[in-house]
Amino acid sequence: MVRQKIIHCGKGRKTYYREVDIIMSKNVPRQRGKKRKRSLPKQERLNFKNSVRHLHQLCKGNFTGYDYRVDLTYDDCWLPDSLEAGRRYVDSYLRKVNGMRKKRGLAPAKWIAVDEGFDGIGRPHHHLIISGGLDRDTMESLWYTGRGKNAVSLGMTSTERLKFNHDGIEGLVKYITKQALKDYRDKQTEGQLSLADIEEAGVAAEEIVSQSTGSRRRWRQSKNLIQPHEKINDHAYSQKEILKLVMQPADCEDTKKFFESRYQGYALDTCRCEYNPVTGTWGIYLTMHRKQEKDTGHRRKKKEVAAA
Repeated sequence: MVRQKIIHCGKGRKTYYREVDIIMSKNVPRQRGKKRKRSLPKQERLNFKNSVRHLHQLCKGNFTGYDYRVDLTYDDCWLPDSLEAGRRYVDSYLRKVNGMRKKRGLAPAKWIAVDEGFDGIGRPHHHLIISGGLDRDTMESLWYTGRGKNAVSLGMTSTERLKFNHDGIEGLVKYITKQALKDYRDKQTEGQLSLADIEEAGVAAEEIVSQSTGSRRRWRQSKNLIQPHEKINDHAYSQKEILKLVMQPADCEDTKKFFESRYQGYALDTCRCEYNPVTGTWGIYLTMHRKQEKDTGHRRKKKEVAAA
C-alpha cells in the first residue's frame, strides 16, 4: 500500500502552500491503541520532528508578507526574574495590541511567541510573529508598563515585515527557535538526535513537552490560528511508481515535471526521499506553492504600474 497525505497549510483546499507525504507501507493501517508505556527514543525523535514541522506549517498557513516580526527586549531595570514574569509582560503587550486593533476596526491578531534567554544563557528577550494592520511605530510604542503619566518603556523593540519565499519563513522560524533545538539535542543521549537531523529535514523548531526530557514548550500561539488539515488517499500511487521515483535524483527536472503534472496548479519547491531501514520502505516528502497566486500577483503589479 502507498499512502498519499496532502497537508493544506491554511483554509480550504486551494491554499498557497501545501505539503505532500507519499509513504509506502507493508501493513494495513490499524487504529492506534491506548498508550501504556513511555515512548522509545526513536519515537520521541519522530514526535519532535512532527511537532517541529507543525510549527512551520502554522506559519505558512497564517502569515504573509503584510505581517510582522517583532523583537522585544528589556532595559536592565526591567529584566524579568523568571519566564513566567516575562510572559506576563508579553501578554500585557498583546492585550494592548488587540485593544488598539479593536479601536481601528481590526480583528484580533494572530501570533506566535518565542521566549529566549530565560535559562541563564543570554539575555531575556522575546520574538513574535504577529498579524499586520497597525503601523510599525504603533507596534513598538506599546511595549511599556504602567498607565498614563506613569507609563515607562520596558526596553528596545524592533518591528519589520516578514520576508517570504516559496519555503515560507523557514529561515526566520529556525532562527527564533534555535535554542529549543539546542536544548532538545543536549537532553538526549549521544546518537539519538543531532541539530543536523532537524535542519536536514527542512523544518522549523519547537521544544515539545516530554516525560523523558523534562522539557517545556518554548513557543506559544494564539487560539485563532488556522490549523493545517489533511486529505488522505491510499490509491493515488503504486509501489512501482514510488520505486521508480526514488531511484532518480530528487532535484532532477523529470521529478519536478512529474509532480507538477500530478498536482495541477502547484510548483514543486522541495522533494526529499527517505528510506526506512526498519520496514524496508520509502517515503517521499514534497513542499509546493500555488502557481496561480504568484502569476496573479505579477499581473496585478503590472496593471498597477501601467495605470500609474
